[in-house]
Amino acid sequence: MTAIQTADGSNRPVVTIKLAATSDELMQCFALRAAVYMGEQQCPYWEEFDGNDYSASHLMLYVDGEPAASIRIRWFGTFAKFERAVILKRYRSMGLFMPFCEWAKEFARKKGYTKVYLHSQHRLWQIMERGGFKKLDDRVFHFSDHEYGAFIADLEVDEKTVPSIHSDPMILNRPEDQLDRPGILEKSMDRGATNPHADWMAPRTTN
Repeated sequence: MTAIQTADGSNRPVVTIKLAATSDELMQCFALRAAVYMGEQQCPYWEEFDGNDYSASHLMLYVDGEPAASIRIRWFGTFAKFERAVILKRYRSMGLFMPFCEWAKEFARKKGYTKVYLHSQHRLWQIMERGGFKKLDDRVFHFSDHEYGAFIADLEVDEKTVPSIHSDPMILNRPEDQLDRPGILEKSMDRGATNPHADWMAPRTTN
């Protein structure tokens, strides 16, 4: 979990972002999307929940611990595709969208992706351009009752820090959004390797 804004003695809220890592956090993503896309934009259920949720990563943003925003990321061979970005209505005046996008870009960059791709509703094009995205081409297409354009952003990747098959094996065991810090399995190394298991080589017995 990463704090992008912390309390400073005033009434400013604490904003945190993390990868949805539990079934409860995933349900929070779905609840936010249902409220915004189905509730506000009248998107049909089967179009919003399109069958891609369990093959994607989901990011959650919290304001003082309350679910406030989410982004879905699908991973293709050479690019990451940002989708289903929502902010609950009561949090939209807080300027959360761009910091959330930057966090998502950094998440993709640390995994070695050099490009981010997304579909933006026409009314948001200027916002996307201010956030470092550029229009891929002149095509305008539509689905779920809205006009869209394709946008991309380039990411600078340091090949020396990108996880690979040659990375420390324990780094590759860490949670996806915490590759830069020791994980729970590294703590387990303190116990040593006793190799406990049932005697699977023992002959089977039959009744």
